[in-house]
Amino acid sequence: MTPEEFVRGSWQDGAAAAPLPPLEELRGRADRFRRKIVRRNWIEYAAGIFVLVAFGFGMVTAPLEALRIGCALTVGGTLVILWQLHRRASPLTPMEQGGQLSVLDYQRRELVRQRDALDSIFTWYLLPLIPGIVVLYASPMLSLPMAQWAWPPMDVVRPMGLTAVFFAFVYLLNKRAARQLQGQIDEIEALQAD
Repeated sequence: MTPEEFVRGSWQDGAAAAPLPPLEELRGRADRFRRKIVRRNWIEYAAGIFVLVAFGFGMVTAPLEALRIGCALTVGGTLVILWQLHRRASPLTPMEQGGQLSVLDYQRRELVRQRDALDSIFTWYLLPLIPGIVVLYASPMLSLPMAQWAWPPMDVVRPMGLTAVFFAFVYLLNKRAARQLQGQIDEIEALQAD
């Protein structure tokens, strides 16, 4: 045996595999994560219902046709978001029938599902709202004849900019959360590899 083989063999033998955490700890983590998802979704559903009521009222009572159209587009976008939230980000059904999946497999699937939902937040959460918001901000201009259209005044441009900054913040916050979930997925895969 060469010295290199001896060192390599010693190093490999000395690196004991990380033991799996106790089953109850794994189940506890999975349960806490599931409760966190359920709580987040209920908050999102409540906010969605508030938006539906407020903009539904605006669809009926707004003085300008463009405002009513903007409200209708916002209601439609919110319905898309709520449906996508349910479809993409509802927690998986807990292990049933004797646990067909191991706790680690179940938790990994849940983390991947939530990571993918957060990672694609722009297409299913932000994008459906953009048409309604644009029409709402442009409604004063859209109520005028086309010959009178001009660049929007600062009292319209400023809120548009703040809305864009808020959307960027939501996007970046969700991308960061997706990266954190990827770290947890990597940890589970490392445990499964041992």
